[in-house]
Amino acid sequence: MKLAAFVLVALLPSSCTDLLYGRHYDQTDTGELKGRLVVEWVDQDKFIFLPDQQNPLKFTRKNKDVIEPQRMFTDGGSIPAPLRAIKSYSPWGYAPAFIVHDWLFVMKHCKVPGYEKYDLEKAATIMSEVMKTVMENPKYGGPNKLVHYSMYEAVRSKTASEYWDTGTCETPDGARTDAGPASERSFRPMAAPAPTGVARPRFVIEF
Repeated sequence: MKLAAFVLVALLPSSCTDLLYGRHYDQTDTGELKGRLVVEWVDQDKFIFLPDQQNPLKFTRKNKDVIEPQRMFTDGGSIPAPLRAIKSYSPWGYAPAFIVHDWLFVMKHCKVPGYEKYDLEKAATIMSEVMKTVMENPKYGGPNKLVHYSMYEAVRSKTASEYWDTGTCETPDGARTDAGPASERSFRPMAAPAPTGVARPRFVIEF
């Protein structure tokens, strides 16, 4: 709802809003995005991100922090249905940014080592950095400062904050975190379920 309301306001002619989201874009760092993004369909609005063993998806921030998403459930970008008709507001329009952002939430909820470095504000900032990195590549349509800023605001909303604080650890393969102090826990994917003989559809993006 916050995203929808912001977009409706921002679409109105206003030099103030132009300055606001333009300034945010200009002040956002870019990083280095590499690897293959592989997603497997499970159900409506439910997918599994599959890390590629030979060419894993990685985002390296300007400060050299490296984020490498692991196997997890994802819905891409949680875009309200009414906005999906607007160009650039697709759940997969900026897939790498959404995957990296979702992984930071999984790190928090599953207590993946290193999760303590991130909070909601950092997660939003990092998503902005990945989005700008994608936008700066002409291959992917070029900058869209309104989309960039509205997505950033949406992932800092009250709803996002509540989910950051109270979300539970859910993983495709029954992955779990070991009991004990958070500093000693490890994220250990269990063996994948046996194949059913029915191949799930996948899509792949390579950077």
